[in-house]
This record gives sequence, structure tokens and C-alpha cells, in this order.
Amino acid sequence: MDADQGRGYASVMRAIVLVGGEATRMRPLSLRTPKQIMPVLHRPLIEHLLSLLARHGVMDVTLAMMHRNEAIRAGVGDGARLGLRVDYAYEDEPLGSGGAIARTAAGWDEPFLVCNGDIVTDLDLTAMVRDHRARGAELSLSLHEVDDPSGFGAVALGDGERVTRFVEKPPRAEAPSRLINAGTWLFEPHLLREMDGTRFNRVEDTLFPRLAEGARGIFGYRDDGYWIDVGRPEALLRVNLDRVDTATAFGDGVSVDPTARIDHPVVIGRDCIVAASAEIARSLLWDGVHVGRGAIVRDSVLASRVVIEPGAVVERAVIGHGAVVTAGAHVADVAIEPEVGSPTSAPAR
Repeated sequence: MDADQGRGYASVMRAIVLVGGEATRMRPLSLRTPKQIMPVLHRPLIEHLLSLLARHGVMDVTLAMMHRNEAIRAGVGDGARLGLRVDYAYEDEPLGSGGAIARTAAGWDEPFLVCNGDIVTDLDLTAMVRDHRARGAELSLSLHEVDDPSGFGAVALGDGERVTRFVEKPPRAEAPSRLINAGTWLFEPHLLREMDGTRFNRVEDTLFPRLAEGARGIFGYRDDGYWIDVGRPEALLRVNLDRVDTATAFGDGVSVDPTARIDHPVVIGRDCIVAASAEIARSLLWDGVHVGRGAIVRDSVLASRVVIEPGAVVERAVIGHGAVVTAGAHVADVAIEPEVGSPTSAPAR
């Protein structure tokens, strides 16, 4: 591959990262922390995507977001720490993916990437760019195969990987395939003339199906590597445990009593305390969590400053910031709002 076809081409490109969603599926965690700065191995979720862009030479990145998500800007800054130039495009009212892209990229005259801000992937962006150019594509979509495409945009492919049908969130039995829109798209700039930046609209509902039905130059790029849509707490837990594999990742200042039991994989944030005879398994603890004597935490996500009092049992739960599970309580399959006590109490088993 010559430089113009691969990394050299990618190095002059720009990217938009969409971070304007409400993150309602991430509640109660998102009631205090925007999804994009939730921890994945002690780094904000969005940093993993930004680092991927930097590795493939995409240096100029615009985050499209709402003003209320200013905490994202505080976490990312100007991007210099990651080797990027990051700026911000704000929406006063939600514009959807189509409106946000059209408004942010208005006037651009070069190909550009668009990424959903809640994915973690090792997608080969350089290879995707190369294939896009070789096909003379107007639009390329990264694709990933899943067992159930009903929660995503599903595609049918024809000759040469041309997208012939795009269906957003079809019933499972009616999906055209198990290949889904994986949230990384490569646009030619002339497509901006077909998009509306003045109102709410989604490319998944408008542009993508229209290009597919019109036999236009919309192509899929299949990738079999790692990919996850971090849209729910269980996905946040999964991506952390996937990244740590069979080990335990401790942040700075963690104190674990020698009699405590840690069953891998586990991710424990900064300044956490795990007391005597406590047990933690397959869980994610954010910063400043206190697990009391004899308490048990399994398959759960505990946000910052959560307190699990002595003898409590927490299983398959999502515990919001600063909440307290009282001594001896047993909570399972629940989500607990920030700053409150446990909603369900029973003798610990």
C-alpha cells in the first residue's frame, strides 16, 4: 500500500464524534456522570476511541454535543494529551446524528469520519479508508456481526459489499442479516448537500436507507475485531472485564485487606477500600468505593463513593454515586439511585 492509500490519507482527515445523546439507558450512572467519561480501565470511555483515531493519523476531532455535557470537555480538553487537536460543536436542542453532522461539517471539502462516542473497538481505520477509496464510495459504514440485530441498524450487502438495504432496529425475524451498523462512518463531503443541519434528523432513518434504496455508492466495511456498544451498565461492566481479561486492575490508593477475596476479573478504581473477609467477583468499582467487612459484591457496577456496609450482599446490581447498601441487606437485579440507601433489604445469605 502506498502512503496515499493508507495511513498517509488518514492522517489528513477529520472526524466528528457524536456525544449528544441523553444516555437514559445508562441510568442511574448517567445521572451524575456523562457516559463518555465513565471509566474503562481507569480512563474515560471516550479516550479509547480518541486514541484509536490518533493511532490511525486522524488528528483533528470535533465533539458534537449538548451544553449540559460540559463535563466531557473538562475531561478531554484540547486533546493535546492524546496527540490530537480537539474542538467542540454545541447544540442548544438535540439535532440527532444527521443534524449534528450537517451543522458541524458545514463547509468542509474533504472526506471525514463520524464515530458514535459510546463504542470501543479496534477497528482498522486505515484499511477502511483504503477500501473506501478503492471502491469510489460516497459513504462507507463499518459493520459488525451480532447474534441479535434488532437493537441496531441491520444491512443487506450486494456485490462488492455495496449496501442494498438498511433497516434501523428491525424485529429480529425481519432483519436482512446479522451485520449491523457499528457506528463508524466515512463520508464524502458532497453528501452534506443532501443533509439538513437545521432540525432533528437521524442519518440512520433518512440518508442511509435512501442511499441504499437508490443503488448509490454506500458500502460496508466488515470488521471481525473487538467491538462493543457501551450503551447500558452491563456493557460498561463487560468492556471493563474484557479489557482486564483474567487479572485485576487496581487504581492508585486502593486498600484491600489480606483476608478479602478477589475473584478475577475485577476492576477497582482509585482510593477504594475492601475490608476484611469481603468478597468481590466480576465487578467494576469506581473511585472511592468502600466494601465493608464480610460484604459480597458480584457481577455489579458500583459508582463513585458507594458504601457497601458490613455483611451486605450485592449481586447483578447497578449502584449510583454515593448510595449506601445497609448492613446485612441483600440486593440483587436492581438499580439504586445516587445518594440513597438500598431499596430492598433482607438478611444476607
